[in-house]
Amino acid sequence: MSVIGPSCNLPSETSPGCGCTTKPEPGGGKAASTAVATALVAAACTACCVLPFTLPAVVLAGAGSLIAVLDHAHGLMTKLSVVVVLGAWGWIVWRSRTTGLKIRATVLAAMCAATVLTATAALWPVMEPAVFHMLGVAKKPKLPAS
Repeated sequence: MSVIGPSCNLPSETSPGCGCTTKPEPGGGKAASTAVATALVAAACTACCVLPFTLPAVVLAGAGSLIAVLDHAHGLMTKLSVVVVLGAWGWIVWRSRTTGLKIRATVLAAMCAATVLTATAALWPVMEPAVFHMLGVAKKPKLPAS
């Protein structure tokens, strides 16, 4: 028994000597590289040819479902928006009075924009018919059949 590793035997009729063992030839390497190259080309073709046709459909379907969900949440989100804007105005005024600092113009502009957008969302059910009529997309009422 050797401390370094297995010892080398002398050549005989049944086994070759050390270093004379037949080494397997790497025949599977070419097939594997061909398979990987084919997979990469297929992925590239999919990304270039199929994706432009399927991606818009997926995006439109996702956007449509998001709009449908948001349409049902309009009332709750509008109420939440009104509460948040009123709370933000209260917080800004309170911090301004307790610290004695003036409110910055950028903060006032952002809060005015938020207030206008929230008021528009809250008044949308009232404004919708007039806006759609002005844009020319209002539904025309059906005349009663006589």
